[in-house]
Amino acid sequence: MFRKLLLMAFAAALAIPEASAAPFNSARIRRIIDGREVFIDKREAAVNQTADRGQELSTGRSRAEVLFDRRALGFLGNNSLIRLGEDCFRLDRGQVLINGPQNSCLGSKVLGIRGTTYVLSVREDGGYDLAVLSGEASVSDEEQGQQSDEKQPDILSLYPTLNPVIGIGSSAWGSNASGETLGEAAGLILGDASFFLPLSQSMGSSLLYSYSTGNTNFDGAWGASTELGYKWFNPNDRSISSLLIGYDGWDISGCFHSQLAVGGLWQRGRWQLGATGGVPLDGCLNNLGYAIGQLGIPIADVGDQSITLSLSPYLLRGIGDSYGGGRLGITVPVSNQLTVSAYGQYDDLLDTVIGGQINYRFATNGGFVRDPNLSQQGPASPLPWQAREFMTDRPMQVALGRSGTNKPSMPGSSPSTLGTLTSQAQSQSVVRLQAGEEATFSKEGMLLSQTKMSRERFSQLVIETMSGQNLLPESHVINLVYERLYGLPGRELLGILGSDWLIAARTPYPRLRGANNLVVPSDKLPKQQAQAEREEDKENEKGDDKEAQDQESQTEADKPESKPEPEAKPEPEPEPEPILLTYVCRAFSGNPDFSYYTGGVIGGNLSQATRFQTKSSSDASCSGRGAGSDGEETTVPQFL
Repeated sequence: MFRKLLLMAFAAALAIPEASAAPFNSARIRRIIDGREVFIDKREAAVNQTADRGQELSTGRSRAEVLFDRRALGFLGNNSLIRLGEDCFRLDRGQVLINGPQNSCLGSKVLGIRGTTYVLSVREDGGYDLAVLSGEASVSDEEQGQQSDEKQPDILSLYPTLNPVIGIGSSAWGSNASGETLGEAAGLILGDASFFLPLSQSMGSSLLYSYSTGNTNFDGAWGASTELGYKWFNPNDRSISSLLIGYDGWDISGCFHSQLAVGGLWQRGRWQLGATGGVPLDGCLNNLGYAIGQLGIPIADVGDQSITLSLSPYLLRGIGDSYGGGRLGITVPVSNQLTVSAYGQYDDLLDTVIGGQINYRFATNGGFVRDPNLSQQGPASPLPWQAREFMTDRPMQVALGRSGTNKPSMPGSSPSTLGTLTSQAQSQSVVRLQAGEEATFSKEGMLLSQTKMSRERFSQLVIETMSGQNLLPESHVINLVYERLYGLPGRELLGILGSDWLIAARTPYPRLRGANNLVVPSDKLPKQQAQAEREEDKENEKGDDKEAQDQESQTEADKPESKPEPEAKPEPEPEPEPILLTYVCRAFSGNPDFSYYTGGVIGGNLSQATRFQTKSSSDASCSGRGAGSDGEETTVPQFL
């Protein structure tokens, strides 16, 4: 009997549980929602008030976000009460979600965690329901818990952040604004490049960024844009808002155009409502100011994004008048990296314009999101040694025996008996739960049941505890856990867990070159302005021709001198071909209707006269060629 007890004690010593968090000193209220019914020792509390060890923190119909010594965050549900102890807190009623190394006492047991978000609820019979949303939790005897000397990081520094993003692609647009048909439309096909740079990120829910783009057709037309923007997430309704101010510049028609751009976008549930505008800063005759509204409608889900149909009324201002129009567009997220968009618009100034863009974006640091919580997932070393070979995610094996003749063993026992006792001791002293599992405990902390959560149960816990709350540092991890266990979350869960925010935050407001950088067509300009523009174009063409001539002259000057060729002998001029003279034979006496020789027995008029040709007038002869009514009158040559 003594030997068995000794073996069990030895096995329990090997079954060291997860290191528990160091004693905490305070719990500060960070946020109150659904009213003001939050209390410290039954006195109404306010945001930034602190509950210390030995005090009670409770809620009525309200819910509260609590920060435990900057090491863990808690969401305290309504009608809940926790008592702050030295090594852990006790939940007396209600429900609490904890993200971070903050332990809880379950009767005589201690709930220890590592890289974990869990939900703890008190049952009507005084027992507990424990559900793990990410990481791992263990429940063990209180006396087996040990304090960890490892310094815990500031929980507020563990929010995911965005990496810089590079984009490449192509955009195109065409119009019949110059009076041509769309088949012969004016327009451009451009190569695009962009760079998105996060400048400042706070609490995983606000972002200051810069976004720059450049485009060219590699044949003289080019443009560039830059903007400074700010985005933030509102947990109350899970909406995302953004503001921007930017500058656009592009070269067209021999004049460099520039404009100041401002805009904003509000989106919720992937519905979008936005507006943007441009104010010309250049002195070009054909510049345009604009204001555009946008209503974005999600029409179909593609992965964790949606195909968006946009309806955009707009107003153009130029050449002393205003022109209204409308635009219809569609954006298709083929993947997280590839996006395709197209649009068409019409107004009385630009007539019909169609265009689109294909864009491929990739992060510079291996992924769009950098999440420090992902590196913390996984079990810790079972022994508190700091040697490198033990600081891995692989479980360490302790060899209690070796095959062969030398088998160290305790008297009266065998290796198989020791292994069985060790396994029994571990199973009785420590209960471990992985992400996606839940368990029920008695009010003394004894395990009653342990199961895997269903998809519906996991979703229910997320909605109950996190809806309306700020994003957690592990919200992104919980989203990945859900996707691994059950597949892609629904749109509501993606909004609560911040997936929509992480996508919207790295996606700047779309401002296409063809969509927002248009000019007044030449045939719509007033005559004086059109003439001035044509003269400006001619001057530019002359400058281009002169430059080409200078280059040609320089090329001729750079050619090596060649030997003069011998003069060619002049060829003899060809003799001119002889000129043929045409004449008729005419008699000058008698009836004029019969005065010309016709070749018959009587004469006739000029139209009936016979024509003769000769090379010389001296060779002309009318001998024997009579005319007159009797054909006997003498005739002489008459040249025609």
